[in-house]
Amino acid sequence: MIVQKSIFVKRPQAAAFRHFTADIGRWWPLKEGMSFGGERAQDLFLEGRVGGRFFERFSDGEEHDVGRVTAYEPPARVEFTWRQPSWSADTTVEVRFAAEGEGTRVTLEHRGFEALGPGAPRGAYDRGWDFALSRYAA
Repeated sequence: MIVQKSIFVKRPQAAAFRHFTADIGRWWPLKEGMSFGGERAQDLFLEGRVGGRFFERFSDGEEHDVGRVTAYEPPARVEFTWRQPSWSADTTVEVRFAAEGEGTRVTLEHRGFEALGPGAPRGAYDRGWDFALSRYAA
């Protein structure tokens, strides 16, 4: 079970990569409900190195680890784990950035839902990534 998304952004490859990774807290729709902290939503960070943390910091200072960076290859690829608190296993998100015409093709794969069993929320993530990537592209 894989969620696959592909969008085109009018930014050079390196800028598109940097915006997705270093600037994730600026575009991620935390205040629109895509937060582990709910009303406490404040910021999201993706540390730019293999082994780096992918985490949310709430308004009260508490932090929630979403996952870890497993591949960091600027400006072409980033991969990180993603785990909901109630899940028994990690899933993997891989994002690739390829120069295309006047911009960059961004391709996202979120995989590993089969490890979560028959009730895996693949459909919710299919819609969620559409929403998040629309904010990224804007």
